Amino acid sequence: MERRTRTRGSLAGAVLELAAAVPLAELTVTAVAKRAGITRETFYRHATGVADALARALGEELGASRDANSALPARSPTGDSVFRTPTEQLVDHLFEREAVYRGAMSPRLHPRLREVLTEYIGHGLALHLDAHPEIAPPIATARPDAFGRAALVAYAAAGTVGVLEEWLSADVPVGRETLTGAILAAAPEWWQGRDQRAESVG
Repeated sequence: MERRTRTRGSLAGAVLELAAAVPLAELTVTAVAKRAGITRETFYRHATGVADALARALGEELGASRDANSALPARSPTGDSVFRTPTEQLVDHLFEREAVYRGAMSPRLHPRLREVLTEYIGHGLALHLDAHPEIAPPIATARPDAFGRAALVAYAAAGTVGVLEEWLSADVPVGRETLTGAILAAAPEWWQGRDQRAESVG
């Protein structure tokens, strides 16, 4: 198990390093395996290809804050979104790995990386909705059932990734604060948790 963990760490480090310097479409299994100090056979024990190895490495980094949304309150007394901090953490990750994500655009984000981001964001939204089911808007005048909750989460998560793709393809630099603000401005109101009274006073 310890050897497997070391190999996985070496593979993650190698693919993240190379993907920051070489477009994902041009990165080969041979190059990643060589940088990681493993054989191609060993590589394929851990991933199905370069994009999969990269997605797994990014997913591991995102996983550190994966369950944090379960502790968010339903409402914020400040007038700001309850998702301000989680969104800032996501944006910090994106800026740290900006070169990697930009190298995976062709012309949109590689489906495997899009899947990782959508799953990560969706997981956090689902936790928040499970903790506060009362915040979900009605669907056809009724409380959302399992499908309805999944649909709300899927729409919000996919929309957030869409904002990230616009950032990655922007012709001019976009700062962290602007990207965070754009995500929160575009987000569905039901999960923002803003206290309108506090917002109007502020």
